[in-house]
Amino acid sequence: MRHCLAVIRIGAYIGVFVVFAIIGACGHILFFMSRARLLNWIAFFAQWWARVTCLIFNIQIRIEGDVNIKSGSLIVANHVGSPDIFILGACFKGFFVSKSEIADWPLFSWLARLGITIFADRSKRHQVKAVIREIEERLNADHSVILFPEAQATDGTDVVPFKSAVFQAAVLASRPVVPVTIRYHDDNQPTIAHYGNSFFEHIMGLLKTPRLEATVMVLPEISAGPNRQTLAEKSYRAVRDKVVQDISQSE
Repeated sequence: MRHCLAVIRIGAYIGVFVVFAIIGACGHILFFMSRARLLNWIAFFAQWWARVTCLIFNIQIRIEGDVNIKSGSLIVANHVGSPDIFILGACFKGFFVSKSEIADWPLFSWLARLGITIFADRSKRHQVKAVIREIEERLNADHSVILFPEAQATDGTDVVPFKSAVFQAAVLASRPVVPVTIRYHDDNQPTIAHYGNSFFEHIMGLLKTPRLEATVMVLPEISAGPNRQTLAEKSYRAVRDKVVQDISQSE
C-alpha cells in the first residue's frame, strides 16, 4: 500500500515540477530586463510550490508565534531534513540559501535554480563573501531570506552552533533576524524527516509516509547589531532553548 502511495506521489510531483518549471521559465523570460519584478514573481510562486509540495506529501503544519514578520527579514531555523524547505517555504515568502550540493539533486536542483536560490559553498572563502553580498541585496530589496545556519542537518534532538558569517548580511543591511524552530511529530527516533545516511532512502521514506505533522514556532525577532558573532549567538540560543524545551516537555 505504501509503495502505491509513493508511486502516486512521484507522479504527482513530476506534474508539479513541470508546471512550476514552466512558471519559473516564463518569469525569467518575461522579466529578464527587470530583476525586481523577477524576484517578486519567483517569491510569489515559490511559496505556492512549497504549499503544493506539502499537500502532496500530506505535511500538516501548525504555526505558533507571530507569522507576520517584516519583509526583508533574515529567517534562521534548525535543520533536520528536506521537509524543512517545503515547510518554511510554505510559511514564509522568501528565498533560500542552500548548500552547493543541492545543485546536484534531481528535479529539486532545476527548481532551485529557476527559483534563484542562493547556493553557498562554505569551503570556498571567496564565495562566502559573494553569498553575504547576495543575501544583503535581497534583504535590501525587501525580500526575506531563509537559511539554516547550522550548515548541517541534525536528528532534531539538539542544535549545532550557528555559523556566524551569513549573519553579516543582516548587519550590513540593518535588517532583523527571525529565529524559527521546526519540530516533527511522527514518533520516530530519529524523525522520518531526518536526512539519515542516504538521500534516496530519505526521500522514499517521506514518499511512503501517509502523514507528517510539524510545528513551526516563530520566535521574537532580534534586531541587527554591529556584531555578527553576537547576532549569531543570540539566534542560536533562542532556537536551541526552544528545541530543548520542547523535547524535555515531550518526555
